[in-house]
Amino acid sequence: MKNLRKKVLFVLLAIVMIGGTFGAYAYWDNLSQEDTNITIGVGQGVTLNVDLDAAIPANTYLIPAGAIQKPGDVYEIVLEYTVVLSTEVSTALNLSVVASNVAINGSSANAGLVNIAINAPATINNVEQTVTVTITLSEPTTPAAYQAIANGSITFDLTFTAAQ
Repeated sequence: MKNLRKKVLFVLLAIVMIGGTFGAYAYWDNLSQEDTNITIGVGQGVTLNVDLDAAIPANTYLIPAGAIQKPGDVYEIVLEYTVVLSTEVSTALNLSVVASNVAINGSSANAGLVNIAINAPATINNVEQTVTVTITLSEPTTPAAYQAIANGSITFDLTFTAAQ
């Protein structure tokens, strides 16, 4: 009986030891974990700010080069714009300035007489840049074209774009 008790006790002890070993491995080999508290910040965009620095003086009229000037007549109008990014950027952006929708007296029929020369830097970064736009007028080739634009107004759109 004593031997039987020892054998049973030995078997129970072996079972407990083996069970404890499996339990320990099951605990240490738990390879699943969940992280539900992840926070990622969302940034904000950059704005291209454009300010007109040199406006057209009042009572100024554009005439073709070589035409006889009267008071207030000029051969060219020069506009200056300051462009700057609202936020610092890590790499310079390509700057594009395009004139479109040119019209004289609301009509694009003689828009080809308007010459718009844009002098802009190729890139923009964290420093203010100056864009110069020079507008001149070509001589109309016919009396009808002259009548269509005389005492009229020139309108156009400028589109400033900064992109990578």
